[in-house]
Amino acid sequence: MYTVEFEPDASVITSLDPTGQFNDVEVIIGEDNHVYIRQFDDDANAYEMVIMDYTQFIQIFAAMQSPEGVYIIENRKQNDTV
Repeated sequence: MYTVEFEPDASVITSLDPTGQFNDVEVIIGEDNHVYIRQFDDDANAYEMVIMDYTQFIQIFAAMQSPEGVYIIENRKQNDTV
């Protein structure tokens, strides 16, 4: 299960573990084009945080569907044809 929320300055996606074994994972996409991935660590009583550029986030999604290799993603304008 997951939720999607739109805040004034960010979009927040929360992924919940249906087994309850892991804490929720939040993906926060800020209007500054930064992506924050965080998960609460019960032992440290604090959030563990990964911060990346939106392009890195897109690369991770693309990599999940790619065979082994090295890739470069090129940005295109929406009106460009393939």
